[in-house]
Amino acid sequence: MTLEDDLRMLAQGVEARLPALTETIVRRLREEVPEFYKLDDPVLGDAESDAIAASLRDILDGLVEGRTPPEQASDRILREARLAAQADIDLHALLRTSRVGQAATWDCFLEVADELLPDAGQRLPVLRHASQYHFAWNDRVAASIIDAYQKERNAFYFHGRDRKRRALVRDLLAGIPVDEAALGYSLRGRHLGIVVWGDAPEAALKQLTNTLGWQSLTVTGTAGTVLGWIGRPAGKASGDDDLSRLSLPSGTHLACGEYMNDVEGMRLTHRQAWQAYRVARIKGQPITWYRKVALEALVLRDLPAVRSFVRQELGPLYGPGERAVVLRETLRAYFASGQNAASAAAVIGVHERTVAYRLRSVEKWLGTSITSVRDELSVALRLSELFQGATEERDLTLQEEQAFDGSPL
Repeated sequence: MTLEDDLRMLAQGVEARLPALTETIVRRLREEVPEFYKLDDPVLGDAESDAIAASLRDILDGLVEGRTPPEQASDRILREARLAAQADIDLHALLRTSRVGQAATWDCFLEVADELLPDAGQRLPVLRHASQYHFAWNDRVAASIIDAYQKERNAFYFHGRDRKRRALVRDLLAGIPVDEAALGYSLRGRHLGIVVWGDAPEAALKQLTNTLGWQSLTVTGTAGTVLGWIGRPAGKASGDDDLSRLSLPSGTHLACGEYMNDVEGMRLTHRQAWQAYRVARIKGQPITWYRKVALEALVLRDLPAVRSFVRQELGPLYGPGERAVVLRETLRAYFASGQNAASAAAVIGVHERTVAYRLRSVEKWLGTSITSVRDELSVALRLSELFQGATEERDLTLQEEQAFDGSPL
């Protein structure tokens, strides 16, 4: 075999391990660069997953196609760099994620080479050529990451139209006193934390303030997301609104916290809106209130554990099969009706005997009575909507990040 054949064999061996390698990279990143995840931004999480996949694909393809390093990183890698800049992630943290990923990848190369090329005389030339390409690729990519990050940060923070307001909002969230006049927003009174994203966030924000007749304080977040507050100044006689009158532009979404008072309330409703936003990006509803997804927001802190719990509790009821979907729908109606079969039948439009038959089927599938696992089933059914609502399992894997412990600003 030629050197090129051996390099191709090495690349194919690593490719066969891509799922495990990706899992290793993700785990090591969260262990070794925790500061990169302090904001728990789902958009940045999506970009990171895309960047990992693009990096691995680029390295393997280049290894067998001449080993010429690229002029710059791929668009998906550069998108992560730009979003990291928008999220105010430190450049050193971003570069550390790249180094950790490269180290894990090279470990995999060494393991595969040891298995497929046991003869040292054959293995060493292959690893020498692979390492030369790998590190040349990393140097080129790192340089373009730094360039993209610095340009985006300069544009976003130093030339952005809301740069001064952003600094004041960051101080406010950090507990530092700010000047109301400079902020242009009253800190007293009633506030609602919001996150708006999608096709027309600015138009949605205008509709929102016009609907309530309240003031607003917003800044731009990652990928064009708009976040901040709408507020009712102290002394204005009007109550909270459930926004049922609001009609958002098509393709635009709104996540809301709960109505809160004064500065401390602003900080709390802001955190709630951000947590609701993380759930809403999966569920895809036009308007998502924190109070309606508080459980989902809590458990998203450990999504792998949630997935395991849901699958264990629902067993054969979990999945896209038609019968499983029908039985889950019946169970939800049954629990929502206070475990009254007649009421459940009326809700889903079937005969009471049909509900009874389906409930017996559930017990047969689960191998236990519904009553004995009522609480577990009820929670698992609610959480399963996160999984069933995603277009792909990948949509949820992208959200497996650490708990929110800061601000997206």
